[in-house]
Amino acid sequence: MLGWDRDNFYPGNQTGVFEVDGIKIGIRICFEIRFPEYYRELYRENTDLNIVMFYDKSDNNDIARYDLIKAHIRTRAVENVCHTLAVNTAGPYQTAPTAIYDRSGNTLMELNRNMPGLLVYELSLSKLNLLFWVNALEKL
Repeated sequence: MLGWDRDNFYPGNQTGVFEVDGIKIGIRICFEIRFPEYYRELYRENTDLNIVMFYDKSDNNDIARYDLIKAHIRTRAVENVCHTLAVNTAGPYQTAPTAIYDRSGNTLMELNRNMPGLLVYELSLSKLNLLFWVNALEKL
């Protein structure tokens, strides 16, 4: 772990995989999106959905960074053939999206950049239907 992550998270020996109602969910944090090997671990665990959580915003309108991180997320979805949900804080100058992508990296739904919002998407997996409510409201 580097920088802010090291100051706010603890290293552990858990895989970041848990199961809810028969659905295997893999969790990763923001900086890890840059490292395919962390997502390959989830592939080996045969996850049904991967979630990456961000608190990623800038002091200026860095659309290039936003596009780069979005490309990383889409690539991880394709590489690991797994639906991927990205969740970021809302507010000025977001540098990562709040969105859900299918196994081919297609955007299924994305909130408007830099705006508070609620992402609701019904994702049909073979085991059951999940309804995702992602609240991307700015922390005060």
